[in-house]
Amino acid sequence: MPVSLPLGMQTRSEFPIFANNARMGVEGRTQPLVYLDSAVSAQKPRAVINAMSHFLEHDYGSVHRGAYGLSVRASQAYEEVRERVARFLGPSVSASRIIFTRGTTESLNMLASGLSQTIVDAGARIVVPLMEHHANMVPWQQAALRTECELAYIPMVGKAGEALCLDIEKARKLISRNTRVVSLAHVGNVLGQVNPVKEITALAKAVGALVVLDCAQSMTCFDDDPFSWGVDALAFSAHKLYGPSGIGVLALSPALLESLPPFLFGGGMISNVTLEGSEWAGGPARFEAGTPPIVEAVGLGAALTWLEEKGRKAIHAHSARLATRFREGLQSIKGIEVYSPETGEETIVAFRHEALHAHDLATLLDGSNVAMRAGHHCAWPLVRFLGVDALLRASFAAYSDVDDVDIALDAIKRARLG
Repeated sequence: MPVSLPLGMQTRSEFPIFANNARMGVEGRTQPLVYLDSAVSAQKPRAVINAMSHFLEHDYGSVHRGAYGLSVRASQAYEEVRERVARFLGPSVSASRIIFTRGTTESLNMLASGLSQTIVDAGARIVVPLMEHHANMVPWQQAALRTECELAYIPMVGKAGEALCLDIEKARKLISRNTRVVSLAHVGNVLGQVNPVKEITALAKAVGALVVLDCAQSMTCFDDDPFSWGVDALAFSAHKLYGPSGIGVLALSPALLESLPPFLFGGGMISNVTLEGSEWAGGPARFEAGTPPIVEAVGLGAALTWLEEKGRKAIHAHSARLATRFREGLQSIKGIEVYSPETGEETIVAFRHEALHAHDLATLLDGSNVAMRAGHHCAWPLVRFLGVDALLRASFAAYSDVDDVDIALDAIKRARLG
């Protein structure tokens, strides 16, 4: 029987970025690209690149705006991706509830803006975790300022590197009768923790609050249907799941789809315009003003096909094993402090070096062709809560392998200033 190769070894050749970015080291040895920043943006397989190139060469046309062949084919391809996304999210989701945006950030801004016009007022409360990405915090801050409502933060409990997580007991008190919206990430972008979404959703539903789920970091690994838990809206970006940048998805419950006002105005989102006023189109079209990301939608569809062929559960198990190996290796290096929890589910490991600033260490790692994110990771409140000025973050994906872990650990051991 042939030996089954680990997922990373199976898939790495499908990503041309790796062959094109190996470089010669100072000792005359080839240094492979060790890309450990997939949480910020994943690399693209040849299947996605080819699908987008083929569409541009053969079928490109503006969608929903022409009766000629190119426009008809482009419109069909665009809407087929909407149906593809619905199937990806689960059997309870229909294509009529899928809105294409520029990414998770725009999706969350759309929700915060719209809900501040409909269900949030001066007597209301919005609840978000302290550890959220700025994209799921700042829009709600702005919504609170516009409506003069209360914005409450779910704090954290535990100790860095062990059981740092959301304080559920405080969440029970904060999610009260006047709470209108609870918005949280499925998976944290800094620590990689998997949040108790089902439990938080149940608390919100008990008081009649809407639940918004940021799935930017979870869609590559988890195949749950959050709408079956009672979630009202979820958002994710294509570029984090091996697709192109410039396109994201906002999926809404039927009730929220009907009640949410449009975010942008212009062509494509209207049913009638007079000099006195305008009427909006129904369904997703109401939220897709202007020329949409057509080529990017084709890339998203190809990425979803590729992702499901590999299997999200297989990718999660593979990436989590590598993250565990990396964490264990870090714990043997003097001066390293790990901040991510250790449950075996995490595919992200956040850490710092007590003698080297995160930015300096990231620069030194680049000398070994190791790409790793350093900084506050768009989560200033969390980083301040942890009492540090910056962290390094290693994130693992389908194309990551054991060699990546070992090369990165060796580079960290050898890193020093001067």
